Amino acid sequence: MGRFALAALAALLCAAGARAAGVVVDAPVVGGSTLAVTALNAPSFAVTLNGSDQVAAYQAQLQVVDARGLATGGGWNLTVSSTRFTGGGSTLPADASTLTSVTASCHVGSTCALPANTASNSNVALPVTPTTAKVLNAGSGSGLGRVDVDLNVAVSVPASTRAASYSSTVTVAISAGP
Repeated sequence: MGRFALAALAALLCAAGARAAGVVVDAPVVGGSTLAVTALNAPSFAVTLNGSDQVAAYQAQLQVVDARGLATGGGWNLTVSSTRFTGGGSTLPADASTLTSVTASCHVGSTCALPANTASNSNVALPVTPTTAKVLNAGSGSGLGRVDVDLNVAVSVPASTRAASYSSTVTVAISAGP
């Protein structure tokens, strides 16, 4: 038998012996129950009084985790409120804080679904507790995974402000729903 005939016979034998099998892999992915918001920083700012009204700014960095995996009937709302800035027996005006913008991005290492936001979130006066303002929301199927949220806030400091160390508590809450 020639070399070519042997090669053809070997190929036929290999082909006849080769079999394929389909393997079905089931992979249930179960939604979790976590819907949470946490602070990632402790924002601050400093002002040196100069006889003029001034505006200072800070950024509150947050992380929203939506591990529920809901494509429909999901979503969430982020609301914010604050206390008045007080210090040394003095207070800044109730309307001193204004939310200038809100940005959302996927947390490093998370392939999130960014929130499909419909809330107004620029130039919103931060309401004084107990009043709240919705500043970010995620419709069904959005806002899933780990979403980093930056709240950019401007604070008006009148020229008549007394020198002291002032503080305010910003409360951010998350609730289920579009």
